[in-house]
Amino acid sequence: MSLPARWLIFAALALLAGAVAFAPLAMRTKATAALRAAAAPARARLTQWAALLTALAFVLEFVLRLFDGVVTMRDVLLLAVRLTFVAGIALRLRSGRDDAPIAIAASAALILTQSLSSRSASQPEWVLPVLADWIHFTFAAVWLGGVAYFAIVLVPIVLRQRQLLSDLGATIERFSSLAVMSVLVIGLTGIMQSASFVGSLAALFNTDYGRALLVKTGLFVVLISFGAFHQFVIGPQLRAWRAQAQSSYEAARRFRVSITAETAVSALTLAAAAAMTVLPAAHFAP
Repeated sequence: MSLPARWLIFAALALLAGAVAFAPLAMRTKATAALRAAAAPARARLTQWAALLTALAFVLEFVLRLFDGVVTMRDVLLLAVRLTFVAGIALRLRSGRDDAPIAIAASAALILTQSLSSRSASQPEWVLPVLADWIHFTFAAVWLGGVAYFAIVLVPIVLRQRQLLSDLGATIERFSSLAVMSVLVIGLTGIMQSASFVGSLAALFNTDYGRALLVKTGLFVVLISFGAFHQFVIGPQLRAWRAQAQSSYEAARRFRVSITAETAVSALTLAAAAAMTVLPAAHFAP
């Protein structure tokens, strides 16, 4: 499997997870109700495009395996299951039935199919490693997909409708709590995975896999820094928009720049994670 194809799968799954899970998880309060309603059409469009991108990514993976001559009946069944889940999400939205729990469960199931095809699944005692991989990827997808949701859906709406500045501030603060929990879970499960695939400190620095892990960790720290800036600086400024309308609007414009940068770092983080799936594990240092 090529690195670009694997990155496309990771990015598509994260975008889909953000599209279906962001509003139910981070915009359930009265303080965010107006922005949630205003964003509903854009959210539906993003979900459909993300579902299409996810389906194309899975088909591309299958075609590449077909060209490599390694396709089995398991791969055929896996593709069918994946496309069924993706179609289910898209069709429920198209019919007007935006059933968030079902869409979130379907997204989690898609990520599980990826974990069942990961390096963790090849271990003799695979159940706990696969579970750790699934939890790790699910929380990462919701977090990074949420960052993309801010950049693609919410910020453009708020910059056009200034009365929603306070709603954006409340959303940032609520999402920050979800992000903190995601950071803790990702950190713990990441340590578990590293212990399985990095055999020594020397291997961490002297193998391609180990260096990819270091890059991913560094980008992870950058993402945490962005989150702290948004939570403690941008969010409070946006919440005070009625008293300081112009400064709050400027805060929203700064947020557009920083959240776009964070989205780019998220894409790089997923690229580093994708690289780790195609590189040999760092059990020994050369």
